[in-house]
Amino acid sequence: KLLLLSTLAIAVFISSCKDEEIEKPVASVNPTAQTISSGSATAIALTSSIDGTTFSWTVEQNGVSGATPGTGNSIAQTLTTIDFSNGSAVYTITPTANGVAGEPVTVTITVTPPKVTYNAHVKPLVTSSCTPCHMASGYNPVKLDQYAVAKSKINNIIDRVKREQNAAGFMPSGGTKLSADKIALLEKWRDDGLLEN
Repeated sequence: KLLLLSTLAIAVFISSCKDEEIEKPVASVNPTAQTISSGSATAIALTSSIDGTTFSWTVEQNGVSGATPGTGNSIAQTLTTIDFSNGSAVYTITPTANGVAGEPVTVTITVTPPKVTYNAHVKPLVTSSCTPCHMASGYNPVKLDQYAVAKSKINNIIDRVKREQNAAGFMPSGGTKLSADKIALLEKWRDDGLLEN
């Protein structure tokens, strides 16, 4: 009888353990979305209501570099755009507690490109593409190696570099058509406010 009672007690205990559901951790992320400037770091805090929860994440990058998969209680990664347009990193974060994984959550980070400035971006472009004609020693009176002149002529410059090579007024005269990304750089400089530095 003692053996039968012991077996019955163990069976009831095991049965009751099977009925218990292990709580899944729920990730809380702050912020759930973020916009940062190129060259800045993310600042994503990860928490859960269950003590000891660990977090792991994967990431998809689009137009940015610097995002990597990892683990920890925060995501602080420096992200940089790969060109002069917005990029993004989408982190998928999975919480785990007591060997049980919770539902993944996502955080989207939008990365804005740096402002285009004359000295850092435009002057090197006009120096390489408009020499010798539009430089200080060139024959053309429009000196694009001077900020004030380039700023005042930007709409004309963009119009002329967008023309086909055989069209009247095409620039650079006798040269190769600027690539689409170089033309986009000039347009972004205009759109960013024609900053000098």
